Amino acid sequence: MSKIRPRAALITGGSTGIGLSIARVLAKEGLNITITSRDMNKLTNVVKHKDFKNITVIPMELELLSKESINEVIQKSIDKFGGLDVLVNNAATPLIKPAINVSWDDWDIVVNSNLKGSYFMSTLFADHCITKKKNGSIINISSTHGLVGLAGRTVYGISKGGMIQMTRMLAIEWAKDNIRVNTISPATVMTESRQKSLDHSARKNMLNRIPLGQFPEDVDVADAALFLVNSKNITGQNIAVDGGLTAI
Repeated sequence: MSKIRPRAALITGGSTGIGLSIARVLAKEGLNITITSRDMNKLTNVVKHKDFKNITVIPMELELLSKESINEVIQKSIDKFGGLDVLVNNAATPLIKPAINVSWDDWDIVVNSNLKGSYFMSTLFADHCITKKKNGSIINISSTHGLVGLAGRTVYGISKGGMIQMTRMLAIEWAKDNIRVNTISPATVMTESRQKSLDHSARKNMLNRIPLGQFPEDVDVADAALFLVNSKNITGQNIAVDGGLTAI
């Protein structure tokens, strides 16, 4: 009798914050993990975390602007684990700049990384699932910037809004193959770096816009990701983890 292969997930941008939290939550669920970063040095200590002790975790360098890098990460993960079951497109390039100052290069870097890179990560993952006639779950990490307007974040917001529509399009195309595609759109997650970059006044103003009066935490996004991984009849949806911000 053949041994059942443990489920495996690939999480992009997993060295800190939301990506790392998702990796840890899925690892505790028993999934083997590929975790990526542009900087392999950032993953050295991450993979030693106690939450990964009972599973196999592979750290890999990923550049979403590179077709070769995307292909390598997908293929090596499949080869190592004997297949992939979950893809979390979390890695993103931010940009805060007035629209009239945005350059062509700014646009290309942000949109190609956040949207184009995630699109082709998804198509390679789906091709694997379709070829092997197996189910799959893709979770795209967008942002409330993709749902509402905000000055100074035009290119980032456009890329994230595009990701939400990408989710709908791919979910319908791949429904017949039982590949589910969903999005999570968090409001500002108050990570340690965000706390340092935002003063008390800025945080207070931001909180005043959130009905629940609290910033989401990275574990809130991770819990939503776990829910979507295990939900067999949800596809093409966007879950806003935002304390009610986009309900106003």
